Amino acid sequence: MSIDVIKSIKQAEAEAEEVIKKSTEDSRQILSDASNQSKSLLEESLEAAEKEAKVILLQAEKQANAEIEKYNKEVFSECEAIKSKAGKKLDRAVEIIIGRVVRPDGSS
Repeated sequence: MSIDVIKSIKQAEAEAEEVIKKSTEDSRQILSDASNQSKSLLEESLEAAEKEAKVILLQAEKQANAEIEKYNKEVFSECEAIKSKAGKKLDRAVEIIIGRVVRPDGSS
């Protein structure tokens, strides 16, 4: 073999090693970038999910408060109706008691 062929083979081998080294470095960088992007996307997704959860909770709280207010008004109305009926019955009960305690002739 001639020396030129051997030099050519060695140069080709050196170039091949450089290509392999560069490819390895590039693939590591690509993997690192992909990992960073996936972490970033995951963080963004979590933040978006947390924001959406807060919005949903606020809406549910507003709806619950509206329902509570509605039921409070209904209960208040029912209480007022019961008080009114009780007041009417109380007046009648007083009349009955007075009628039984005090005799028609005015004596006790």
